[in-house]
Amino acid sequence: MTDAQTPDLRAAAREYHDAGLCVLPIKADGSKKPVVAWMDYKVTRTTPEQHDNWFSGDKPRGIAVVYGEVSGHVELIEFEGIAIREGLLNDVTEIMNDSGLGKPWADILGGWVTESPSGGRHYRARVQGGDVPGNLKLASRLAREDEYTDADRQRLREKPTARIVRVLIETRGEGGYGLVEPSGGTVHATGRPYVRKVGGPSTMPVLDADTMTAIREVCRMVDKLPLPEVAKTAPRPAPPRNDGTLRPGDDYEARATWEEILKGIFRPISSRGEETIWGWADGVGGVKATTGRGGADRLYVFATGSEFQAQVPYSKFGAYALLEHNGDHKAAARALAREGFGSRPLASVGATSRTAVPAAPAAPAPPAEESTEEEQEDEEQETEEGYGYDKTFGLPSSVRTPYDYRVTGRGVEVLSPSGESWNRVTFAPLVVTATFEDPEGDQYVELSWVDKSLGKPRRISRIVSRETAKRGRKLIETLGAAGLPAVEGDARAVEKWLAEFEAENVHRIPSEQLARWLGWQDDGTFVSSPEEGIKVDTPFEEQRGPARAHAPKGTLEGWQETVGALAAFPVPRVAIAAALAAPLLRPLGLNSFTLDISSRSTKGKTTALQVALSVWADPSEHASAMSNWRTTLYAIEKRLNLVRGMLTVFDETMAVTDDSLIDEVLYQLPMNHGKARSGGAFGNMLPWETILLSSGERPALSFTTSQGAAARILGTTIAPFGDNGGPAAAAAREGVLAHHGLAGPAFVRYILSGLAQATGPDTLKERHRALTQEFRGSGDMTNRRAPMVAALVLAETLACGNGLLPYEPLAHDVWRGLFTAHNPTDNRPEMAMDVLREYVAGHAHELYSTSRAAMGDHRPPFSGWLGALSQKDGGLEVALLPERARRVLAESGYVLDAVVGSWIESGYLKTLPSQRPPHLVPRRFDGARAKCLAFSAAGIGFGDEDDLS
Repeated sequence: MTDAQTPDLRAAAREYHDAGLCVLPIKADGSKKPVVAWMDYKVTRTTPEQHDNWFSGDKPRGIAVVYGEVSGHVELIEFEGIAIREGLLNDVTEIMNDSGLGKPWADILGGWVTESPSGGRHYRARVQGGDVPGNLKLASRLAREDEYTDADRQRLREKPTARIVRVLIETRGEGGYGLVEPSGGTVHATGRPYVRKVGGPSTMPVLDADTMTAIREVCRMVDKLPLPEVAKTAPRPAPPRNDGTLRPGDDYEARATWEEILKGIFRPISSRGEETIWGWADGVGGVKATTGRGGADRLYVFATGSEFQAQVPYSKFGAYALLEHNGDHKAAARALAREGFGSRPLASVGATSRTAVPAAPAAPAPPAEESTEEEQEDEEQETEEGYGYDKTFGLPSSVRTPYDYRVTGRGVEVLSPSGESWNRVTFAPLVVTATFEDPEGDQYVELSWVDKSLGKPRRISRIVSRETAKRGRKLIETLGAAGLPAVEGDARAVEKWLAEFEAENVHRIPSEQLARWLGWQDDGTFVSSPEEGIKVDTPFEEQRGPARAHAPKGTLEGWQETVGALAAFPVPRVAIAAALAAPLLRPLGLNSFTLDISSRSTKGKTTALQVALSVWADPSEHASAMSNWRTTLYAIEKRLNLVRGMLTVFDETMAVTDDSLIDEVLYQLPMNHGKARSGGAFGNMLPWETILLSSGERPALSFTTSQGAAARILGTTIAPFGDNGGPAAAAAREGVLAHHGLAGPAFVRYILSGLAQATGPDTLKERHRALTQEFRGSGDMTNRRAPMVAALVLAETLACGNGLLPYEPLAHDVWRGLFTAHNPTDNRPEMAMDVLREYVAGHAHELYSTSRAAMGDHRPPFSGWLGALSQKDGGLEVALLPERARRVLAESGYVLDAVVGSWIESGYLKTLPSQRPPHLVPRRFDGARAKCLAFSAAGIGFGDEDDLS
């Protein structure tokens, strides 16, 4: 019986939810990707309210179910369309019946069945008494040439040895999802729908974990992909002897039967062509192994309870060596020779000897020979093959060495083309231990190797882009300083080894999400700490320490008790508000800005910064989260680049070695990116989103003369803990050193829950707009700073409202008193303009003019020309040489580059778009042509030209 399939996505979502399943919306673009970021829904089931939002109206969408524990331990087994057309479902059903699994398999076939747009079948079951494994590929085959796509053919052109694979049977388990009916239309690339064929969610069978394991093992039996073999389990045939005789192992391979070898371990259940199906010798359980699979006379074991390694092909000699001699091939060969194996002419088994010799009677077994020292070393390496990837690198025990390679304690080696020797690839074991994808879709790999340079072996790991891993020379250049055990001459061999190793273990190597910075990610998630379960790999080595400092310690309650004692101190509270406001910049659409706390050195400025930093990170001096102004511009940009929506702290402005550094940082910060560097070099225009919290005895505003930068700085000169707040400051410092890195993540969770609501983003922006309007004043600078003040006020109000901050929000009058008062440094560009006006008025004789030249006065003044005076646009224009203007301003304490931007904004300077920079325009005087600062009448006005004479 088939449950009715509703075309209504909302009704379908309700049906699946009532059955205990977790539902996702799917894009209607053929990509089969979820509409929403869905990492959280691997562990938390979606809600009917979300379904109403996702599936209401006439939005073209599909629907999917997340499998695994979140949906009540449901697992999907998918037979692809080509598997159905090639009769694999019938083959699997036959094996199930032969192996005693007929009843549970029939329950699956009669449970909930969906037909996919490609003609495949989706079967589901609930797993009881065990975990559902992750997604698995159970059966595949090589694609036929007539099935190749254009992409397949291009891949073969690039790599002729590549294998083009078609998956036949796979599962969707823990952490996976699959589309379900009634998805249709443009949801699938074919335009065809998913159709319910049998039953529905309520008719899924419940099977125990052992039964499901046995069912997966049967499905693996129809796998048609050629299996890679390793010397430890299936030794490569040695070259024929010159006398035309067989070696003992080759002779045993030809004469022995699997019934003899496996007696007492497995019993044959049934045969299909050349393939034999085996079960335990005692008859318990279902299918456990096969032989003759794909025409190859190899044993392939599925179960893990025997002497054999699961999912690894064994030759007859390899199986004999394991069972009788603990895997010692040389001991096995000597024993077989004593039993009479070997010595037969090759012609008797269909081979051709190198030297034609007549058939001879069997010769006596050769005496056992002692191994040479070199052979003993090789033998020792053979026993190390596979190298214990699980113990050395933490990889799953199922990880395999690719065919034609071996890994030993001395490195990676590849079999020579002749098959007679091994060539070194690396000087120590080197493998791929993880793969990553960041929110932008860029892929990375973690490479790990064993390093013995310090005597004791240690594991070293580095993450590089997949592009770098595929380019051997670049890889060796990138990781050479870290000790990568390879030389440039082996670059091609190294890149091929890594590609082969990953391809061989693509479903065994862990795959994880990667973040390249802290804070907001491009998929809308927020990473507060490297300890949140998401790998954080920063692009710069200098960022690793500050990233690690963003880690929780102590308890949130302990932190709240600490900051609760600061209720009477507005400045530390404002600093905390800035730390909490940083993640609001993105949803509010605000640029980065600076909060500056300046006062005498003994008034607790550093402690106020530590209190604020404790919202996100370890604020102690030995941690790297708190930075100092004694550094370089590039180092500051790298530190800012670490975060997107978190606080950055720089202490002690007086420690700076060059005042212009602070000026440049304050000017660049609101642009949300660093300086452009020539040639698009690494580190070019580094992005960030942050609130910069700065402190010092000297206000940050005193370092900048840029009107634009001043508008993006909030500054206060009020002592953070007053005149008698020493004990409070000491207690606060002690408290945040013991409890930190907890409030910020808690606040972000609260913000994310609000933004997830249908009206959440608009509500947040509307509250910010209302506060911005309230903090606007009569002055232009106050109005430009109002959105920043409003962001701080909003952050504190939200945190107080949800109980994160244990005090009442500051009164708005307190905020106005802190940040909306007029600051004389706000007018520094205008003051610098006045300096030039006065200088020009007193040194007009140093301006070159055509009237002076016409009178025959060509002599330059003693100090050189200041600039030129000429008729432009119906009036007189003053154009000054930049270096003269720079010197004049410097003598009065102003920096030309810091005020030019504000002069342009105010219309004081003329610009020419074709020039670089546009504010330096060409002017001719005294027979020469030079780039000048050309001032408008509003900038430097002038009377009649005759005034010069």
